[in-house]
Amino acid sequence: MPSATATLWSITKADKPVNEDRADASADRFAIADGTSDSARAEVWADILVKAYVREHIEPWDAAELTRLRRLWRDEVYLPTLPWHAKSKLARGAGATFVGVRLTPDRACYDVTAVGDSCLLHFRDESLVTAGPVDGCTRFGRNPPSIRSPFGDADTFRKSLWRFTIPYQPGDTLLLATDALSKYLLRAHEQGRKVDMGEHLATEEAFAQWVTDARAHDDLDNDDTTVCVVQL
Repeated sequence: MPSATATLWSITKADKPVNEDRADASADRFAIADGTSDSARAEVWADILVKAYVREHIEPWDAAELTRLRRLWRDEVYLPTLPWHAKSKLARGAGATFVGVRLTPDRACYDVTAVGDSCLLHFRDESLVTAGPVDGCTRFGRNPPSIRSPFGDADTFRKSLWRFTIPYQPGDTLLLATDALSKYLLRAHEQGRKVDMGEHLATEEAFAQWVTDARAHDDLDNDDTTVCVVQL
């Protein structure tokens, strides 16, 4: 079976200095993570999670691996010169939603694991085959489950892990997206509107312009907007 190709773009929320989303891809692994805005150095935590999944081939929700990843976050963000109020915020830790996909081409299937409201949308032609963990535009909430960086966290996200093995066909498209874009695309699907993402993904500039226009005129939430489109 031919190899997959992936396109990744990420646009920061308007008037926001730091993009807390991260994405990564290899020949057979793809991941995005959305750092929660109410946490500390969430962009670092999101980056650690996606790189662990894609480049190290580990499951960042595994208890033993999570301890190591938390140590990496702590070592990167805790600096001796930080003022006390920054250290106080860091003590509360970071959180991130996550979705990761691993292809098994010889079986024409993929494994997907997700936490929170970063979603996978699986399209065949113009039909939506699978969507999750959130599968409807009205089901997005304000406090989704997330993988968190503090040692001793209760890890309640495990109760909501969304894990499946799903078959695919050549020509299918997997779209991994953070919550603003997932919500937008699910709403368009429910309304019977076609959103041809292909024409907006040719360059980062084209995607940025589409995001700007959709925020202004088509109810795309003003939030960090990240997509990984995998063409199978």
